[in-house]
Amino acid sequence: MNTEAIIDFLEGRTEDKHGDECPDCRTRIEEWRQLHSRLHRSQLSDAPAAVLKDAYGIQQPRTTVGQALAALIFDSFKQPAFAGARGAVDSRQMVLRTAEFDVHIRISGKAENRQITGQIMTRTESGFVELARVHLLLNGEPIQSAELDALGEFEFDDTPVGQLSLQIDLPNLTVIGALGNEDNEDVV
Repeated sequence: MNTEAIIDFLEGRTEDKHGDECPDCRTRIEEWRQLHSRLHRSQLSDAPAAVLKDAYGIQQPRTTVGQALAALIFDSFKQPAFAGARGAVDSRQMVLRTAEFDVHIRISGKAENRQITGQIMTRTESGFVELARVHLLLNGEPIQSAELDALGEFEFDDTPVGQLSLQIDLPNLTVIGALGNEDNEDVV
């Protein structure tokens, strides 16, 4: 008898006389009968609910994301002695910093056709941040979004005037950094 025939016999789906007549099959049936009875014993019970919850938690992706504020550490409009040191004089350069990376930003163009470009660079050996989505916020609400390229760069065109900030969504962290304006206020 093969394994399937033995299980069918033990669960009452078939009647097989061969198991009664053949000593080898009878031994195999008895081994399977012991295993079958152990698996169907009433003392077997589910794991406690708390243990099951922890086990399911291992499989489910974590949705909690940390949040951090980026500090403005350089602004060419607030530090005019350095104007032009990081690019054209008619554009504004800024650097936002977090514990793990810097965001280099350039704001250029006239108010009706202004462009914001930037690059996110880690402050470790690895260089550029590649897995992130950057959102341009106006008064705390997203108005444009951009993916990073292979060099960690992003770009926003036709940006409005108002209280702007950047939100950077990384796999395990969301960073917010406010942008200032030409008049050294909190509005770009």
